[in-house]
Amino acid sequence: MTEEFKDAMEYIWDRIPKTKEGNVRYLLGDLPYLYQNGFVDSNQFTYEQWKAAFEDCKQDDDSYILTKEKFLSLRKFRYVGPVFEPFDASKVREGEWTDDDLAKLYHRSIKPSSTVPEQVYFNMIKALKEREGLQQNGRLLVNKTVKTQLGYLIDRFPSPRRKLEIEVSRLRKEREKDFREVNENRDVSKFVAGQFESEEELKKFKSLQNKAGAPVKQKIDTSKTVDLKSLKRPPKKISG
Repeated sequence: MTEEFKDAMEYIWDRIPKTKEGNVRYLLGDLPYLYQNGFVDSNQFTYEQWKAAFEDCKQDDDSYILTKEKFLSLRKFRYVGPVFEPFDASKVREGEWTDDDLAKLYHRSIKPSSTVPEQVYFNMIKALKEREGLQQNGRLLVNKTVKTQLGYLIDRFPSPRRKLEIEVSRLRKEREKDFREVNENRDVSKFVAGQFESEEELKKFKSLQNKAGAPVKQKIDTSKTVDLKSLKRPPKKISG
């Protein structure tokens, strides 16, 4: 099977460190780390379900030893799906929002991005409405202050999916930055076959040509002779 079409779990197995027996060893803290950082589809499986899947390979020191067969059996837990750009609260529309609109905002954006329960979210909305200048016609008047509070709520209690989105976004930006730098370095290269980057450089080149081509008067020392056999022709053409 080529790497292009290899099962993702097979791909991961081939690259993670193994014990001398050829197994994978997870420490107790590895399980919550994998769950909280988006490896597991947290919309379908709870952490308790994920942890229970390791009980049959738990060791006396609370670590876990996984054979390849056991590791591959965990594929059902792995999140498979699109990874979108992280929700950005600063881009929320400003103006009046009805309670229905705020509920849609919670289910479409806040809930996938955080672990904040719906009741806690609406308690915050209620508190914001009680602030001076943040309620209009019985509706929440969304402004920079409200968007800052929404952003804080998500950043303080991010969901596993959001952590995955942030990491993937970071990797994408790094890859795009590297790509831009490669192209910029190529574009600013001063070497172009048969061309000069500027008229000034062309003038300098012509000036060097003129100096190199000018005759040089030398006093010849006739007391010494040159053995032509000692001047060997280069074995091949030399280019500068």
